[in-house]
Amino acid sequence: MKKKEKWVMTLKSIQYEEEIVESTLNTEILYYTDQNGEHVISYEESETTGMEGSNMQLRISPEHMVSIIRTGNYQTHLVVQAGKKHFCHYETPFGDFTVGISAKFVHDALTEDGGSLELRYTVDSNSTLLSDNEILIHVKKMKP
Repeated sequence: MKKKEKWVMTLKSIQYEEEIVESTLNTEILYYTDQNGEHVISYEESETTGMEGSNMQLRISPEHMVSIIRTGNYQTHLVVQAGKKHFCHYETPFGDFTVGISAKFVHDALTEDGGSLELRYTVDSNSTLLSDNEILIHVKKMKP
């Protein structure tokens, strides 16, 4: 198992709606590979994301399935896997609900030296499209 180290992540989120809505987050993370061979990205949410007091963890399996787990003030567990629809729990300041997550693609180019992860997926509730999303993540070691 690789030791837990501090890294830097740039996360670009794109929502395709009537207008394209983009946001970028640059933050310090813990990045490591666990005993199951999953790459793990973990970071604290902040005022910037609107989820202050929560911790985010992305777990990327060797099969390119991505689990997005939020703990703390708001609990969420989303699973993004190309070719499969997953029904997941999503909690917001406005309430909890179950959503369907359908991935268009998952491109995993993460290694022990960093790299990138790209996800494109839709979120629906009761078969009604809520959002079409793309997440682009780049991970690199912090400079001393």
